[in-house]
Amino acid sequence: MWHYLYFIVLVKVKDPTEFTGPESYVYAMVKAGILEWFPRLRAMSLAAVDADGEQIELRSMQAQLLDTQLLIKNLSTQLHELKDHMTEQRKQKQRLGLLNTTAHSLLPFQ
Repeated sequence: MWHYLYFIVLVKVKDPTEFTGPESYVYAMVKAGILEWFPRLRAMSLAAVDADGEQIELRSMQAQLLDTQLLIKNLSTQLHELKDHMTEQRKQKQRLGLLNTTAHSLLPFQ
């Protein structure tokens, strides 16, 4: 933190004709009141670590997504099989109902 303060003081007291590239950039930013160049609780080394962590997290999420897609596909298949089974059972009950009705109607009156 103090190094940044010293750097700001440096660019304010140094002759602008002797600025290096970064000094010119910081001088223009400080003069315009823009503080985007100042790292607020972030550093390039931490950003690299975060990027690696994000990549690992992204891979993990992709694996979970694939697992979830497989589960959904399996559940969908099971649901279709269950639906077909239920339809077949209804058809059999209807046939039995029709057979029972037909059998009663064919019995002679007593």
